Amino acid sequence: MRISRLPILVLCLSVLCLATAWPAGARAPAEGVPACNYQPFEPGPSRMRMGWVTLDLGPGDNPKTPETWRGPIIMTRPDRSYCITDLHTGVLQRPFFTDGQNFVMTTYADEQQTVFFIEAASCRVLWKSPAFSGDVALTATVLHTGRKAWKLGPRCLPETDLP
Repeated sequence: MRISRLPILVLCLSVLCLATAWPAGARAPAEGVPACNYQPFEPGPSRMRMGWVTLDLGPGDNPKTPETWRGPIIMTRPDRSYCITDLHTGVLQRPFFTDGQNFVMTTYADEQQTVFFIEAASCRVLWKSPAFSGDVALTATVLHTGRKAWKLGPRCLPETDLP
């Protein structure tokens, strides 16, 4: 009896595709595996495609190589529907991160920064940091804002500050 390899390959690929198509926040991380997959991204001078959404950060300070953007943030879906978020807290600046479901944006005003976690599907602010000054860094498990560190929870949002 000869077994065809094609159905086995199709089954394996469908299982892999199903696992990657499931929303990141809905999957429980395996023991020892990072829960969140935020990746930095470099915004362009105008609109940019970020996975399934087109992101527009508004006018930049320099048309060719902007360093800051004024907002509002407009996220356009494939069906051309869109949502708008205006953070009303200053200008947008690097670093920017995304996990495909959420965007992490840093704003600057009056020598203070604020980090926002924004849901791409609805433009809803999911989390806002207290004002701080200093660097921003994001790993699979921790957000660093200035001198403070925030542990990321199962929904890949900051939950508790670390000592």
